[in-house]
Amino acid sequence: MDCPKCSVELVQHDDDQVSLQRCGQCGGIWIDVADLNRVLLRHNLSGLEKLGGKPNLDEIAGQCPQCQIDLVVVEGGPRRALRYDTCESCGGIWLEQGLGGGETSEAMVAGIVAFYKRFSSAAA
Repeated sequence: MDCPKCSVELVQHDDDQVSLQRCGQCGGIWIDVADLNRVLLRHNLSGLEKLGGKPNLDEIAGQCPQCQIDLVVVEGGPRRALRYDTCESCGGIWLEQGLGGGETSEAMVAGIVAFYKRFSSAAA
């Protein structure tokens, strides 16, 4: 699969907890919604559907690397300043650069958890 932002091939990262793909150029992360929910629940967060957020239907976020349809931007957190992109067809999630925390799956998962803690803070 290619990065929805840079169009370079995503690099697969697997461990015993999660499978995700990372762009070596921009640092963005692609994760399946089932894997994301598993990560969130293991870190005592609600599943994605309960974390809040509002779709921004006026913004095009690129194309799903799996389905090749437009991604939907979901905004949340304080003053809706945080965002992720999602595919309405396959449920995949695209997280922008800077939250992966590093090159290992463990570091990327820590970055994802930190992001969704901030994302859900306005919903609480």
